[in-house]
Amino acid sequence: MNNLELLPPDNLQQQMQSYSERLFSAIIHLRASLAKSPAGRLRTATRGNKARFYHVTDPKKPGGSYIPRHEESLAAKLAQKDYESTVLAKMERHLELINQFIEDYAPQALDDAFASLSDCRRQFVTPVSLPNEEYAKRWLACPYKGKPFLDNAPEYTTAHGERVRSKSEVIIADTLLRMGIPYRYEFPLKLKMPHEKSATFFPDFTCLNLRTREEFLWEHFGMMDDSDYVHKAMHKLDNYERNGIFPGKRLIVSRETAEKPLNAKTIRNLAEEYLR
Repeated sequence: MNNLELLPPDNLQQQMQSYSERLFSAIIHLRASLAKSPAGRLRTATRGNKARFYHVTDPKKPGGSYIPRHEESLAAKLAQKDYESTVLAKMERHLELINQFIEDYAPQALDDAFASLSDCRRQFVTPVSLPNEEYAKRWLACPYKGKPFLDNAPEYTTAHGERVRSKSEVIIADTLLRMGIPYRYEFPLKLKMPHEKSATFFPDFTCLNLRTREEFLWEHFGMMDDSDYVHKAMHKLDNYERNGIFPGKRLIVSRETAEKPLNAKTIRNLAEEYLR
């Protein structure tokens, strides 16, 4: 749980809508399957250690007719039909309840309660849940001191007016800004080291997924055709993994070489995958 809210973001309605759509698709599938099923139902009985199967087609004759072993494929179809008939009724009831929930539920009510307050009241209130815009504002307001620049380092500036270390970082920062994804540039991070108590790292970007309130580190490796650079990059990744930060989970990794420079489309795709 983050320290800005008592409650996590409410994605329940979205999740239920997605499940409702999958449930409806499964219902349609079962209805089509049942329409092709043989008439009647299956009755089973056991004599000794052997199961016997009967095809019941007439309510007046509940015993049904015996299904010989060479026709057990019919028993299998009837068993599947009986199961699908039972589960279909339950699925239809579930769909009815879920759709009613989606219609009645108002996840924005908590955000509205805070948004409706006047500015003079808001200053005294600690909300249980924040609208995305307010959450991003407070997250970005966290003060920090980034990694200093060398006196002779080239200057690259983002659309937001920040100084970064390369043209590629300008592309990443500007892409995040256009997409409305909050980020901190070179926000300090303490990691445990093998032979030291801890060391401070400065990930290129610390990004916020507003939907989930998760923070992701973003490292860009810009000279992957340089063996010394690759060695340092692998060492950095090892330190991240040692601290439970793995690529594809809490860590986003982009890379380039002289022959394959940074692709802005790739940056957008990575941001969409992890940060939206």
